[in-house]
Amino acid sequence: MFSKTNRIDQKSMPTIVSADTTVQGDMKSDGDIQIEGTVTGDITCERLTLGEGAEVNGRIECQEVHLYGAINGEIHGGTVVIAATARISGDVHHETISVETGARIDGRLVRREPKAAPLNLVTDQSSQSSSNLG
Repeated sequence: MFSKTNRIDQKSMPTIVSADTTVQGDMKSDGDIQIEGTVTGDITCERLTLGEGAEVNGRIECQEVHLYGAINGEIHGGTVVIAATARISGDVHHETISVETGARIDGRLVRREPKAAPLNLVTDQSSQSSSNLG
């Protein structure tokens, strides 16, 4: 009746807090989170979408943040998109940012340098050992 080939990839499904839901406590995910209700606590994820009627009271730390609702707390994101309907009370730390006309931000916009990818340097040991022979 159920087949492994018909299963939905669990990692591609976002965590959704619906409009009639209130969460008290921190939320952490390796994937996407979509908030339409109220969260009192910190949020850590890869990608966050905060709906127009949503409210977060806490710190946000995500690689990609799309804000349409209200947040009371600091935002730390790689890419931050702030819509005209967003209301932010707190500092926004970002690598790149987009702010629509009409958005309300009571805080500082702080640009941070992009996180550098770790270098994987490979040295040729054979050339170093042959030059020591001479």
